[in-house]
Amino acid sequence: MVYLDYNATTPLAPEVLELMIPWMIEKPWNAASAHVGGRIALGAVETARGEVADLIGARPKEIVFTSGSTEANNLAIRGSLDTATDRRRVLVAATEHKAVLETAEALTASGVKVEMLPVHRDGLVDLEYLSTALGGDVALVSVMLANNETGVIQPIDQIARLAHHSGALVHSDATQAPGRMQIDVQELGLDLASFSAHKFYGPKGVGALYVRRGVSLSPQQLGGGHEAGLRSGTTNVPGVVGMGAASTLAQQNLAKSVEQSQRLIDLLIGCINEKLPGAEVVTGTAKRLPNTVNLRFPGADGEAVMVNAPNVLMSTGSACTSRVPDASHVLQAMGRSQEEAYECLRFSVGRETTAEEMSVAADCVASAVERVRELS
Repeated sequence: MVYLDYNATTPLAPEVLELMIPWMIEKPWNAASAHVGGRIALGAVETARGEVADLIGARPKEIVFTSGSTEANNLAIRGSLDTATDRRRVLVAATEHKAVLETAEALTASGVKVEMLPVHRDGLVDLEYLSTALGGDVALVSVMLANNETGVIQPIDQIARLAHHSGALVHSDATQAPGRMQIDVQELGLDLASFSAHKFYGPKGVGALYVRRGVSLSPQQLGGGHEAGLRSGTTNVPGVVGMGAASTLAQQNLAKSVEQSQRLIDLLIGCINEKLPGAEVVTGTAKRLPNTVNLRFPGADGEAVMVNAPNVLMSTGSACTSRVPDASHVLQAMGRSQEEAYECLRFSVGRETTAEEMSVAADCVASAVERVRELS
């Protein structure tokens, strides 16, 4: 099989697993325990906190460990609105992950007004609309740094300047960015940012929320006051250690990964275009993650193409909504019709992907598209 769904998840790096195993077997200590084992475990957690902070240009004390980006998004959005009693409006990009959209939508039950920010056809947020929509009643602006379905990279620094001018906080679901682009939360102007370890060769079930120093959040999970009171619950020491190790690897391998990924994606697009003239890069010329491309194959339903090319593991959209029959809300927000959205497939590569696999994948996808077109 050719695995081209790295945006859904990445394999756990062997170096990361090696560092995690002792904390599951030989050192099973609770980092909150007062005994020497607990203190040793806490030291490992704090080392990992520093490694995650280094990856994104933050201070260690600004990192709150969570179970993943979904929890981090909930803590960021709900937590900031709970403390912003004088501001009851939230602006969210229409192309956000469901973890952001549904969390924001749930706030309406408590009187918060949620407004969707439109995007251009290339997926970039309409900054002119944002500028007009901002006001003294806006508590939070949430825009994904790099989109999980299209790879489009948003101008977060510009968005942050506009939002801060009106006194609003800025949150970004930055899940897809580590290991694929340089991240500096301070340069970007972020107040809050969410991450998941399994997107950059770390373990599943652990993530982090960056909380800029001075930002006030209300905890959403109570019972022990862990993580500086923001996220109660027994610390997942093996997972946290793994996330820290994966962060260091991501930073060390960044330049190589970016170059390799871009070369492979360019090769894939070239091979597909040779066999299927007319395949469309849905984001046009917008800057996107080097490892990601979303292609539209006119006249061929994406799900049907996947069925006819079972040895190529690709995606019709977010892994979290892949079993939902509706067409991608991201692509529809970009101006694609429902039918056009159904004709799109996402390809994402990783460290293990080879040039040979690009040729194999292109052959399989081209044959599948032609078969689907003949049958439609």
